[in-house]
Amino acid sequence: MFSSSRNDHLDLYRKSLGGGEEELVYESRDDKGPFHWSKDGWILFVGAGNNFYRVPLAGERKPLLALKSGLGVDMAAVSQDGRWVAYESAESGRYEVYVAAYPAFTGKRQVSIAGGCQPLWRRDGRELFYLTLDGKLEAVDVRGGATLDTSTPHTLFRAPVTVIPSQAEYCVTGDGKRFIFREPVGESAAPITVVLNWAAGLKR
Repeated sequence: MFSSSRNDHLDLYRKSLGGGEEELVYESRDDKGPFHWSKDGWILFVGAGNNFYRVPLAGERKPLLALKSGLGVDMAAVSQDGRWVAYESAESGRYEVYVAAYPAFTGKRQVSIAGGCQPLWRRDGRELFYLTLDGKLEAVDVRGGATLDTSTPHTLFRAPVTVIPSQAEYCVTGDGKRFIFREPVGESAAPITVVLNWAAGLKR
């Protein structure tokens, strides 16, 4: 599942990993990006007004509003068991990470401290990772059940990236022990030579 702007706005598409034709899943005039494909065939995405929506792959593909925000809601990650969602939102005036029950987005609570974005779950759902706005990778211990219990975040290390909310800059292996960070690729800019008192050289 991916989004493409081939029609002047980001729409949702899907394609088999082994090849085959691409299928347009959902099209509208608003940009949108997918975040989760549930086992029962629903796609979670951010669309119009920076709100979260869900659209089914079966039947009429009419999106349902999952979370109304319009306040800088961007990235989201659903736990492996499909019961909880972690997402970033600027509703407080800066980006923070929140967790809530999925798919209803009820029981919301803030888990980050002093800013956070780009949340990702460990595969077993017992740990949640996110980046602070000043470039640290934080981990939160999680215990599920009827409610979700979360620990105080603790720093794992300083991330080798400039943190930009709403952009995916890292990923984590299922066991939560290895991280991959995005790194700019390409040649560095050529050095600039500055010549001082160049007019004096013209007199020679």
